[in-house]
Amino acid sequence: MEKIIFADKTEFELLPGASLGENKVIVPDFADLKAVAEALTKAGNLDAVQYKSNEQVTGDYKDMKLEAPLFKSVDYTQEKKVIAVFGIREKTEMEKEIDEIKAQQAVQDGAILDLAGMVGGEA
Repeated sequence: MEKIIFADKTEFELLPGASLGENKVIVPDFADLKAVAEALTKAGNLDAVQYKSNEQVTGDYKDMKLEAPLFKSVDYTQEKKVIAVFGIREKTEMEKEIDEIKAQQAVQDGAILDLAGMVGGEA
């Protein structure tokens, strides 16, 4: 059995032959697609992605990004399970730099708020 494992340790069964741009996840029914969508869109969850086949690691990836649309296609298997296809890719250098700038800005914003609190007499 092949599976994909996200940074938060969420894992899903995949059809054999998965690739970064063509992951075919299998879930019992359409309602279960919500869990897949949440795992794919959860902040930081694509920072580390691992593929396994029969418990052997076949791929380790960092700094990944979900391709649009969320699901390229959704269909049924012969056993009436649901197959959803999604793609991920490595972030570009520009996307990584933007993430770094956003992280630095968040730290700076926090420091400014702390300083404002001290100056305003709240500390």
